[in-house]
Amino acid sequence: MRESRGPRHPPEATSNGARSQPARLGELARIAREAGAGAIAADAEALARRVEEGRFFVACVGQFKRGKSTLIDALVEDAILPAGVVPVTSVVTVVRHGPRRAARVLVANDWEDVDPAELAAYVSAARNPGNVRGVRAVEVYVPHPLLRSGMCLVDTPGLGSTSPAAAAATRDFVPQIDAVIAVLGADPPISGDELGMLADLAQGQAPLLLVLNKSDRLPDSERGQVLEFTRQVLSHRLGRPAGPIYQVSAAERLCGEGPPRDWEALTGELAALAAAAGAQLVRAAGERGEALLAARLATRLREWREALARPLAASMERLERLRLAIAAAERSAADLEPLLLAEEERFRQRLGAERERFLAAELPRAGTELGETLRQESSAAGGGGGDRGGGGMAERARRIARRRVSRWRDALHPEAERLYRAAAARHVDLANELLGRLTADPDLAGLPWALPPEAGFRAAGRFAFNDQLTLAEPPLNWLLAAALPLLARRRAAGHAERYLRRLLATNSARVVNDFQERLVESRRRLQAEIRGQLSEIGAAAALALEQAAAAHAGGAGRVREEMIRLERRQADLERLRGDLAAVSAPAAPESLRPPEATATPPRARQAPAAIPGIAPGH
Repeated sequence: MRESRGPRHPPEATSNGARSQPARLGELARIAREAGAGAIAADAEALARRVEEGRFFVACVGQFKRGKSTLIDALVEDAILPAGVVPVTSVVTVVRHGPRRAARVLVANDWEDVDPAELAAYVSAARNPGNVRGVRAVEVYVPHPLLRSGMCLVDTPGLGSTSPAAAAATRDFVPQIDAVIAVLGADPPISGDELGMLADLAQGQAPLLLVLNKSDRLPDSERGQVLEFTRQVLSHRLGRPAGPIYQVSAAERLCGEGPPRDWEALTGELAALAAAAGAQLVRAAGERGEALLAARLATRLREWREALARPLAASMERLERLRLAIAAAERSAADLEPLLLAEEERFRQRLGAERERFLAAELPRAGTELGETLRQESSAAGGGGGDRGGGGMAERARRIARRRVSRWRDALHPEAERLYRAAAARHVDLANELLGRLTADPDLAGLPWALPPEAGFRAAGRFAFNDQLTLAEPPLNWLLAAALPLLARRRAAGHAERYLRRLLATNSARVVNDFQERLVESRRRLQAEIRGQLSEIGAAAALALEQAAAAHAGGAGRVREEMIRLERRQADLERLRGDLAAVSAPAAPESLRPPEATATPPRARQAPAAIPGIAPGH
């Protein structure tokens, strides 16, 4: 499908004569392709297309069922994304400018044009559960002025989704985000997962807009409380006052109903972002990706040069030692398993103790709140009236339990992350120490073994409040309701209090279990990263040996020719890296800068071209 693209934000050449980003990326792709690094070349070419087209990603993030899809629909004035009463989005979806409504999906390595009306079959959690269809990317095209600037609105699966694949898709896309629309709500106002992600994004200096969606569902008094609570929590977590929170109702706006609230202010801020910072965001994304790709290519070229310079037999021996070192490192990582299990048990015990303190404090408070609520309703009903069947009492118990458990979970989240960082730090330190011993061999020195500190959980939470616990009211209550309404109400109130205690006990246990599962999954991802780094080092050395063997087979003259060409490629790459070092993207305008983050350093952001199908254009 061809597209009529809008105005671009091509980076200009610097005043010192350094090449523009597209030119540098094109040169990087050429060097990589000549060096046999096809994947690096493809990523560089995709990133160059994104830079030339001036595309930057503004992602809607937040807990599931915040109305992110509907908000994007309202922003582009077209109900093109699937929405529903259950969590829908399971695949990251990019909405960008096009001459007409259209959509396409990337399955395996092939793009397929699809009818926008059939998008749910690819992105819906119900029709594509766990992304069983293997959809790698989704792009939707809409002819709207807001997108013509190069802005791409990104619909992400909700944090805390019941689908691990959907939650992972959101977390994996975080490094690609250039600006953020945090879509918040009232139940809960802001979750621990949302706080963690916003803190990470703020550390990366991504412009941040805060939106309270579904404002039409809250009375003014409750909405004010939600806004104040959200500002306080965000300011505390981010280390400075939070910015404005735009109150909107995307559903009303899409239907042309209700008051506008802060809608015009929100769209005006997005237009200002595109006009004032769009080019800067594109340039910054290009520089991040370029630096990462250049570093990967430098490693490949260094390995190839060293393999050419030494005798082939020595290179074969080195590769064998490297493979043995990698195998030993993997065994050493496996030897850390008992330590990790002990750390996980301490983590579980600590959170279990926090749960006991929560129940000791909240059970009597919640019971008192429920009793007071029921007494007030009984007085208002004239003493014996009201909800005799107990269903209304059960709903009140659910609301009280949900609010108190959610508040406790959000308060517990920073402590849980601190415990994870402490446990992971010991793991990372020991892993680096073991890997350092393996690189004592001079032939293996200088390889990029070191692991950075963990910034927080690598896995999103999947906690969902369970209010489906049955309230099996004794049949006697129904008989008493007709004959003795006051006694029936008292018995129903007692039953509702027991139900409330069960809700608090069950859901607080679910919170602890969710944090425990996040710890285990985060540890597994950390171990996978270690294995991935080892695999990349081994693959680079093996490719270098293969290339060196082909050169040596051609004789000494062929080796000299390859060495000369390789030295030229290395010199070209160093010049490119010098050009990159000479330029830097200007900071975003003050009004669009995110709140400054806490002292915890984030993990390095990866290249924007890392996710196939998102960065590439046509």
